[in-house]
Amino acid sequence: MFAPRRPDKKKAKQELQRSIVLFGTLCVSVRAIPYILHLYQMASSMDAKAQGAQGQGGRSKKQGQVDAKGGRRRHGLGRPIAQVEEVEVKDKINLVRLRYEGAVKDGLDDPTKVLLSKVHKAAQLQLGEDRLSVTGHKGFRTARASHGAHEGALYCEVRITRLGRTGHARVGWCTRRAELQAPVGYDTFGFAFRDVDGSKVSNGLREPYMPGGAGFREGDVVGMYIHLPPGGRTLEPQQNEYAKYKGRWMRIEDPEPDPLPLPGSVIAFAVNGVNAGVAFRDFNEGTYYPAASLYTMPEQTDGATVTLNFGPHFAYPPLQPEGCPPPTP
Repeated sequence: MFAPRRPDKKKAKQELQRSIVLFGTLCVSVRAIPYILHLYQMASSMDAKAQGAQGQGGRSKKQGQVDAKGGRRRHGLGRPIAQVEEVEVKDKINLVRLRYEGAVKDGLDDPTKVLLSKVHKAAQLQLGEDRLSVTGHKGFRTARASHGAHEGALYCEVRITRLGRTGHARVGWCTRRAELQAPVGYDTFGFAFRDVDGSKVSNGLREPYMPGGAGFREGDVVGMYIHLPPGGRTLEPQQNEYAKYKGRWMRIEDPEPDPLPLPGSVIAFAVNGVNAGVAFRDFNEGTYYPAASLYTMPEQTDGATVTLNFGPHFAYPPLQPEGCPPPTP
């Protein structure tokens, strides 16, 4: 007979220890379930944000915020750029455009005196103390007058005070919807005469205009004439309503209707008293303002300058195209 085999105490102890460890691990795992689920949700959220960033062309959240605020950048003493517009959806009101209140008061310190607008100009341009001259550096930007008209015949002069080695200029007429961070004639809301080859520009399209392509240069005086027959709409806000938007009082402007062609409208230019002929005819209705755009290369430090003369005394007799009425003060 064989004697019964004694159990291996050492082996049994090891198995018991394994069972205890396994049981403890199981208990810890059960307690950790909520934390594991929380970590899983965090990981899923991070994946979703990463996919969203890829959908935006790989731009980060901070870059997206910078892009979103690009139209509300501030300059100077923390004052907002005046030509920037905000859009807000209100109850029972479709999209309304809000402008800074300063635009209402522009040029109204003397309603009879036409000057360059302090508000409706590119922020990078510098006005002279008399607000009749404007200087620009590095890139094409536009400034316009404080007053405009939607009917009648108007005339003014632009003296090309300084262009320098790399400077260029465009002069002409534009409505309030014209882009100021671009030369006049960049869009359909402006009509320009160009210095380089004497061409005319509107809606970004350059066409031959001045005979011989002479254009104008530093020291020349460019005469600008516009005739707007009766019947055209002003396309300007006719009432001042205000609302508080993001902590600021703003002026509400109703959506502007699309302009219609104005038959009989004429724009013409002259250089040093020499009539260059009619440049544009039958363009859209609206309120038009004298405008000037300046450009220099970055290496030119002194900038380019033009000086506007709104009358009544001009360097040359006012221009009057054939078949058009004489300009009125």
